[in-house]
Amino acid sequence: MTVTTEDPKAGGARRLGAFAGSLLPLPAGPPAPRGRTATGYVLAFLGALGFLLLFPAGRARLDHLWAEDGARFLVDAVTRPAWSNLVEPYGGYLHALPRLVAEPVALLPLEWAAAGFAVSAAVLRVAVALITFAASGAYLRWVPLRFALAALVVVLPAGNSEPVNNMTNLHWFLLYGMFWALLWRNAPRVPVALFVFLAALSSPLGLLLAPVALLRLALPRKEVPIAFLVGALAQGVVMLFAERTPYSHDAVDPVQVALASVLRVPVVAFTGSEQVARIYPGQGNLPVLAALVAAAVPIAAGLWWGDRAGRLVASLGAAFSAIVIVVSLSANWAAVLQVQQPDVVMAGQRYSIAPCLFLFTAMAVGLAAVPARRWLFLAVVAARSVIAFVVLVSVSQHLRDPEVVLTGVPWGDSVARARAQCAGGGPVGRLDHEPATWFFELPCRYL
Repeated sequence: MTVTTEDPKAGGARRLGAFAGSLLPLPAGPPAPRGRTATGYVLAFLGALGFLLLFPAGRARLDHLWAEDGARFLVDAVTRPAWSNLVEPYGGYLHALPRLVAEPVALLPLEWAAAGFAVSAAVLRVAVALITFAASGAYLRWVPLRFALAALVVVLPAGNSEPVNNMTNLHWFLLYGMFWALLWRNAPRVPVALFVFLAALSSPLGLLLAPVALLRLALPRKEVPIAFLVGALAQGVVMLFAERTPYSHDAVDPVQVALASVLRVPVVAFTGSEQVARIYPGQGNLPVLAALVAAAVPIAAGLWWGDRAGRLVASLGAAFSAIVIVVSLSANWAAVLQVQQPDVVMAGQRYSIAPCLFLFTAMAVGLAAVPARRWLFLAVVAARSVIAFVVLVSVSQHLRDPEVVLTGVPWGDSVARARAQCAGGGPVGRLDHEPATWFFELPCRYL
């Protein structure tokens, strides 16, 4: 009789792999036909890209340059070597993707720069939406809910006045894209690894996802988590030593941060940023309480009825939603972010983007649940309908809000004025762009 003993290390690794596999599963069932899948993704990509570029706020971005897209990324790409730009931190962290996009945009005629940045940002945002749909298949079995979650990346009315079609604020979407990319076990290795690497080198908050990446290392196909960890580690080292100029020197008020977080995530998630001032503080705390309940009930349902993987996604979504908004507000705190300000959440509205997407992710697990009891199942269906109706109304109001459309100096006119200044004998041309009061100067030889 032969007795074999298992290597304790091998046995431990196998058990860890089995545990990680139960938390991060592969999609159930056979894959869809490749041709049909590819066609669906191409059509979805073109439809989402067309929406972002053609709806009123998006169309305006084709001739309006936003913030650091011009005053930092474009001017650096035009006047400095590419390699030095890619490794140069700004605001205390690296911006790999915005600077990579700026390099080819700088080779275009200067009048096309706004369109170049807008199209590039829209393409990358749609890519995040497609990653969300593909990766969520292992965790959310109901396809319409996966479609809705991916669509929110494109139509989310939270903070959309600031981040529409610009590279400056794309990192909020990249953070959410990295989350799903790390959960996507059967992702195409090379493109997704490249995505998470560059995204980690563009986001100051990517390190928050390190626990998910470490869990992925216990499973096969380690290219994606390794690429992420390398990028996140490099970003972390830069952030440790880079100089960052704070927005203000106002002391952080924990109570105000908590109040602002509640308004900027659950309330904004259901109403959109522009609508908050219409209901708060005019209608008191009732909208706040309603938003908290509407978010908490599906999350609790997901934690109760979800499988192990679903519970992980619900827990991570809720945790990251809270952590990202609190960290973002605390790190950038200024008196203008206080809830008693006239526009409530319009200042720094970009801080709502990733937290709202994470919140909807946590809610989606509960909305995908199918309880055994009929009355509970009907309650889930009713919750789906109510939440879908509220979000659709919010999206519709956002699309019809004229305040989200940029109306400042068109970029083409700004370039023409700068060239006129050079033609008049000036050494530099001043290029005004959005938001109001932003500008940069280029030596006339670049104009």
